[in-house]
Amino acid sequence: LNAHKMSGFTVGEPFASNDVYDFGQSGITGRISEHGSHFLRHRLTPPPEEVYTLHRKLAGAYNLCIRLGAKIKCRDLLEE
Repeated sequence: LNAHKMSGFTVGEPFASNDVYDFGQSGITGRISEHGSHFLRHRLTPPPEEVYTLHRKLAGAYNLCIRLGAKIKCRDLLEE
């Protein structure tokens, strides 16, 4: 249960502040991977398809931002 909570906090990290989020220096993918491997080892049933879809979209967007070295005010985008 704690891994699910921490994963949610990690995924939401770019949106938690009004400051610029530096994807290149964040190390967010490593932390998300840690939680994901824990899920795979201890899950009882697979998550709903919607969860997979959302996770893949966010992972793709985060990875693109990391490759570009993006520094973005994510909170502003969320609130638009």
